[in-house]
Amino acid sequence: MTDTEKASIHQDVPDKAEGEILPAQAQTNELHRTFKARHIQMICLGANLSSGLFVSTGKSLKYGSASGMLIAYTIVSIAVYLLMSLLTEITCIWPTSSSFIDHAARFVDPALGFAIGISEYLAYTTIIASEASITRILLTWWTTSLPTPACMTIFLFIIFTIHALPNRFFAEFEFLTACAKVSMMLILIFACVAMLSGAGDTPDTPYGWNYTSAPTFPNGFKGVCECIPLAVWAMGAQEIMGISAGEAKMPRWDMPRACRGLIVRLVVFYELSIVFITLLVPYTSPELLGTSGSVAASPFVIALQNAKIPVLPSLLNAVILLGVCSNAAEAMYVASRILTALSSMGMVWPIFGRIDTRGRPYISLLVTGICSTLFTYINCSGTGAQIFTWFSSISSTVFFLAWLTISITNIQMRRAVRAQGDTVFEERFAWRLRGWPVHAICLLGLCGACLGMMAYVSVRPIGKETSAEGFFEVFLGVPVFVVLGVGYKLWKGTGWWM
Repeated sequence: MTDTEKASIHQDVPDKAEGEILPAQAQTNELHRTFKARHIQMICLGANLSSGLFVSTGKSLKYGSASGMLIAYTIVSIAVYLLMSLLTEITCIWPTSSSFIDHAARFVDPALGFAIGISEYLAYTTIIASEASITRILLTWWTTSLPTPACMTIFLFIIFTIHALPNRFFAEFEFLTACAKVSMMLILIFACVAMLSGAGDTPDTPYGWNYTSAPTFPNGFKGVCECIPLAVWAMGAQEIMGISAGEAKMPRWDMPRACRGLIVRLVVFYELSIVFITLLVPYTSPELLGTSGSVAASPFVIALQNAKIPVLPSLLNAVILLGVCSNAAEAMYVASRILTALSSMGMVWPIFGRIDTRGRPYISLLVTGICSTLFTYINCSGTGAQIFTWFSSISSTVFFLAWLTISITNIQMRRAVRAQGDTVFEERFAWRLRGWPVHAICLLGLCGACLGMMAYVSVRPIGKETSAEGFFEVFLGVPVFVVLGVGYKLWKGTGWWM
């Protein structure tokens, strides 16, 4: 399609101009549409290509072996595809900065929008602190002389500086880091192919041992359940596409393109990586028990070291470190926009909706920075680390809760369009799913099943006794979400839109 044709598609849509003020629900926000198509493409393409894929897969391999990993990551991959399809459809119709939070309040119940909004804010704020704590562990690959508080301070300074600049600097930073992560992923894939083809030394355990000699499910059903939260940690946070649509130049053009590229990302970067990992590294490898977050526990690094291939482990550590900064910057971006959206919807104080002339929600960014700093430094002490673990556990389930919300919202949106005889799906900018409501129903079922599996493994953990602490360290997000939704409904007396 030519640029002229694209322009004609969007000429009747008043929210496409670069730098234009974004109106959403009669709000006073002045978010500027400065994100270009390449920014949206690379932000979505490079999202979560970091410690979640490069390192945490080691824990998945240890507990689930090849079968558990393939099942869990395939389930989550299918859920991600369904999610992005549903989110793209509704985003093309209502591309607001509030995204699925606004959609949930508009089509289902304001209480649902408030509950998922606050839950997502807490989750993304703790993600910033989690990435800060990982920084020190990653740096130990080269040196152990740097004190932990100093590493965290430098890390937070970098993240805050990125967001103190105009929004286009954040977009360019995400674009460049995504390019680096994608390049590293392609290098690793070629290295895996080379090792399987005979490059490097022959390891003590032959390749493919997980498939030929190992037990199919060494930890039974629990092993599969244990892989689910790790898989969603690696592939979650796809909702950033909807949030970024509020600042995209042409969201109704950019969002479908980002969604169409999702299949390649899921197959090449996740599913193919899992196959290589399970072929190259036995699930019994003692190196998989390394420090959480350390590149030494990465299955990729273990495979490279077993094959005596130099340089790449250090390069991978550098890219993971860069990816951690990228993920934290994304988390701060999403958290600040969520707080701004909740303010514009009248669910939190109006002061959080203030935006400066360069399009930065400076009050929301300031509050998010303070909260993330608090979570980061309390993690340095034993008691504080336990408190932080409880808060950060919200992110373990919030992705599934957000995906459930999006599927329910999509069903309600379709009912509303049909009841009012609206012709919105006949517009040129519409992106209509074929086979609806299969996508929404399947996503509901998958998310419900995954939450049930996480609940089961939180009650019956592998190698541990059942305890309340163990349960809430995995499943705290669900009761928090329910309390927020019910509390807001009772306080405001909201109604379910039927």
